[in-house]
Amino acid sequence: MLFSLFFLAAFPAFVLGAQQVPLTNPISSPFTTSFDKLVRLNMDRWHTPGLAVAVIHGEDTFSKGYGMATFPDKPVTPETLFYTASTTKSFTAAAVSLLIDDSVNSSETLFWRRPLAEVMREDFVLADEYITGHATIEDALTHRTGMPRHDLSYGEPNFTVRDVVQNLRNLPMTAEIRTRYQYCNMMYIAISHFIETWTGMWLGDFLRRRIYEPLSMFSTFFSLSDARKSAASGGPSLATPYYWTNRTKDYHSIPWLDAPQESGCGATISNVLDYAKWLRCMMTMSAPLSLAGHRALRLPRIISGPVTEQSTGFRGFQSYALGWEVSNYRGEVLLWHSGVLPGFKSVMMYFPRLQWGVTMMANGGPGGAIQSLIFNLIDNMLGIPEQERFNWATVLARIELTELETLKNAETILFPSAPKGKDAIPLSLPLEFYSGIYTNEGYPPLTLITNSSNPSHAASTAPNTLHSLIQYEQYPISLSFQHISGESFMVYIRFHSTEGQMTPEDYEIETDGLSKAEFRLGEDGQVKELGLILEPEMGEAKIWFQKAGATSDDGNGKRFKVGSSTFKVRSEMGESGASGQKNLFSKFGKGLAPLFA
Repeated sequence: MLFSLFFLAAFPAFVLGAQQVPLTNPISSPFTTSFDKLVRLNMDRWHTPGLAVAVIHGEDTFSKGYGMATFPDKPVTPETLFYTASTTKSFTAAAVSLLIDDSVNSSETLFWRRPLAEVMREDFVLADEYITGHATIEDALTHRTGMPRHDLSYGEPNFTVRDVVQNLRNLPMTAEIRTRYQYCNMMYIAISHFIETWTGMWLGDFLRRRIYEPLSMFSTFFSLSDARKSAASGGPSLATPYYWTNRTKDYHSIPWLDAPQESGCGATISNVLDYAKWLRCMMTMSAPLSLAGHRALRLPRIISGPVTEQSTGFRGFQSYALGWEVSNYRGEVLLWHSGVLPGFKSVMMYFPRLQWGVTMMANGGPGGAIQSLIFNLIDNMLGIPEQERFNWATVLARIELTELETLKNAETILFPSAPKGKDAIPLSLPLEFYSGIYTNEGYPPLTLITNSSNPSHAASTAPNTLHSLIQYEQYPISLSFQHISGESFMVYIRFHSTEGQMTPEDYEIETDGLSKAEFRLGEDGQVKELGLILEPEMGEAKIWFQKAGATSDDGNGKRFKVGSSTFKVRSEMGESGASGQKNLFSKFGKGLAPLFA
């Protein structure tokens, strides 16, 4: 679902000398009494209801479940199903490798650097004409097309994979092609559309026939309906996703995701036992993928993160291959990917030389629990002395405190020079004049209402605020606009687990993100448009929504035509994009550096 971003092509210099010798004689279960205790401590600390873990060591696989899959009485087992979110990307890239192999003897050859516009014809059109014609399959799979996330642009109910691809033309680009790494789920959705167009087959069926079944991954699914059918027939059941709220000090369930448009970017449902089979396939470079396919998937193609502190154990740059992150941990090449959806966290990692891998899946909490536990298992395997291990718990706690401080001082951080309190400039018009429907060609419409028009809002929020609800897939996301000064507002972004009518209590859920908004008035003195910072890579540039019924003019932006679509690119972004940006704090992104959200 919602996440974050980064860029520039180079290969990391992996240090392959002076490696620690893993403790392999004899190979025993990594799930010791001390590890079990650490799991319980982490689950309590990070409010994680349940998790499952599998470790692959050579030909051996160890697995275990902890906590609850569904309250009050269904425990997690290694068979328990979880949404695995963005780890799906590794399967999507692998599917392309199979198509490339298939095309060797066909009349139309496929290759990694083939332009997407050639294989998706009219559907694949971007805001930039040059990038439209030159963006390749490889570029899309490595997040280097110049398109940022724009995650809130494609969550409308009934949106299809093709709809997501066709909407790309309406979204601003934020970098030149192949100059910056910018994590983009939509490009993996575009690859899904390409695969389905090329094969005439739903991607879920292609993966089942060509990857899941050959690897005996019979508990892996590409849709909620298939997972439910299997469970109804006696197969493994799906864990219930939860979130913890500090207000009530307990867990609340979240509806299972049913969003087919996620497709190749995050639609997989599986368990740690099946993912252990996938990791072993990757580690041993075995069928159903070819050796050439495996080598292509592993090859680093762009720098995805900065040099990390040596004390963490990571060395050099983090890179992105095809559906895999590539790092150097204590002198060993490490391939991995994490996944995040509301109520679900997952990660898979493997060391090719050591033939050791691990996967972990959880049904709630931040990535903190997973991150600390994963590296405990890794450091145990490598034989790292306790005094040389990095204290992930301390760093994660510090990040949590930073988030709380950001929320507490949000107004000063986002509006450092704006007059505040009694010095604030009042709105040009009464608040109710700002309510109404606002539209943008690339984003779902926003309907803004005042407190007085909805008692639920008025009961739980401050006066002089506006509210809107974005339906992201089946999850409502509320935007609460708090007036700061003049036509500027601070926006509280809140994810809600409920469907349908919300109660006042729903509006007291913890804030997930902060942003800025600005209204513009037309020559007639009426509200004309609303600008919102919704894409972090755009820096201070806003997504502009036209108020229904307002007259349109060029404003301060430039208008460009792309096919039949028009969009604005505002001058605030400049040439630097999001560098130095302080405008948005959001838990939707990869909040827990350096790895897992």
